[in-house]
Amino acid sequence: MSNDPTTKTATDLLTGALRKIGQYAPGETIAAADLNDALDVANGLLDIWSAQKLTVYNSIETVQTLTAGLNSYTVGLTGYFNIERPLRIVKAYSRITTGTSAVDFPCDITTLGRYGDLTLKTQPGPWPKMAYYQPSYPLGNLLFWPVPQTNVEFHIWTEQVFSSMNLSSSLNMPRGYYLGFQFAVAELLCPEYGMAVPPDIRRFAKEFKDVIKDLNATPQAQASVDPAIVATGGNDAGFILHGGF
Repeated sequence: MSNDPTTKTATDLLTGALRKIGQYAPGETIAAADLNDALDVANGLLDIWSAQKLTVYNSIETVQTLTAGLNSYTVGLTGYFNIERPLRIVKAYSRITTGTSAVDFPCDITTLGRYGDLTLKTQPGPWPKMAYYQPSYPLGNLLFWPVPQTNVEFHIWTEQVFSSMNLSSSLNMPRGYYLGFQFAVAELLCPEYGMAVPPDIRRFAKEFKDVIKDLNATPQAQASVDPAIVATGGNDAGFILHGGF
């Protein structure tokens, strides 16, 4: 058996979680009911970790073509953006290609309040500058403004959703996750066996989850100031750096 934690199966992880809370000892056979109960707990935890921004380790790019004159598209399995229904869209932009040159135009993912305040939601435009993601279920909806009047290549970046496991599943998690997830499962299993959570289990679950959150934390954005606000009117040769634009 490989010692690489990224190659472990769900059964490996759950066996270790049960061992950590004293419900399994090496050489024993784990009852199928116990493994299935632990699997249910682990899948519930994966669902929660999908919703917690700092436990999600990856964003996925999806590209689709927006059709001229349409401003609403479904998102989710069988939807127009045929991907696992995302909990959050973290980035979006239109890509306009002319010849061999491609230019990306950012699209702001906005709130319902800001989208609702738009007076003319069908206003035409060359590409969308704003989109509201309505996280309805089972399909979400993306509503665009302004409405592009030509077909537009559109890119969205969504946070990866953890997939449910079965007992033979590979964990499919990057390095740094195995023990953190195992201790988190062990902590949740304690009430299943009528146990108080041992202090070491609680401590390690928190410490290892903090490591995962640190790995996924977004670096603080660097502050910038519009040059027009601080311009002195003198020639500072800045055009050398920005080409005069």
